[in-house]
Amino acid sequence: MELKVIDSHVHFPAFDFMGDGKSMGGLDLKGNEWVDWDKAKWRLAWRFPDSIDPVTEEDEEETTEKWYEEVKKSNIEKIIFVTAGGNEKAYKILKKHPDKFIMYAHHAPDNANSAEELEKCIKEKGFKGYKLLGPRIDTPLNDKSLYPVWETAQKYEIPVLIHFGILGGAGGIANHVNINPLIIHDVARAFPKVRFIIPHFGCGYVFETLQLGWACPNVSIDTSGSNQWMRWMPYDLDLIKLFTKYYNTFGYERIIFGTDSSWFPRGFTKAYLDEQIRAMVYSGFHENEIDAVLYGNINRLID
Repeated sequence: MELKVIDSHVHFPAFDFMGDGKSMGGLDLKGNEWVDWDKAKWRLAWRFPDSIDPVTEEDEEETTEKWYEEVKKSNIEKIIFVTAGGNEKAYKILKKHPDKFIMYAHHAPDNANSAEELEKCIKEKGFKGYKLLGPRIDTPLNDKSLYPVWETAQKYEIPVLIHFGILGGAGGIANHVNINPLIIHDVARAFPKVRFIIPHFGCGYVFETLQLGWACPNVSIDTSGSNQWMRWMPYDLDLIKLFTKYYNTFGYERIIFGTDSSWFPRGFTKAYLDEQIRAMVYSGFHENEIDAVLYGNINRLID
């Protein structure tokens, strides 16, 4: 089959990865033997090269061009940068190549002017969605103080991508008020026109994500990353089982392809694309359904 692909989950490898000056896991574990060993094992399993250091502001333009060439070389329709080191930096990157780049806003929803910032990103900068990391937000996501943000998202009917589950590499966050996707159950029901997307198949919270999607038809999942969290579950899981479960509960229309690509020299992680297509084929997906997962479903949400 001829593939048409939008990668819905890419991180621009900025020095300040999320644009907030915080580390991914909240702890400085650089040089820890066990953490280094686990990361080395992951790179070996996927045959990934060592990453270069995150880009500085001086390297930003070169990295932007690298990603543009990577998209064309990989024959991808577009990529969505869900983070890019802050909204201003994201806008600068987007303006370079709006034909291939799509951008999501990324800022804390409990900031004083968060709703206004989101509206500005949508109306003035042309951003197409909003990305959040649940375990890095101290305010519970179902707190009424955040409703102005959800109201803005509903006003423009944008996708809101929220990471739940374990966060960061080895030694990251495993317990937090916003780690369970069911925290947005009432929010998703109160704002039915907001298209919530839960990445990485729920990242360890499979039961909870399936329950959320059953209750809330405006909740989708994305498939991004190596999904190595499957190895740490108390029961056997693989991509075929995940695709089958989500197909049976969500339907193929609410499954969205992504890779979680970011740094060079790895670039676009074609290994994830190949593995996911294989899993969909063996899960019984028809070609038109695979096409929807790889392209049509996200294209409908950002159109």
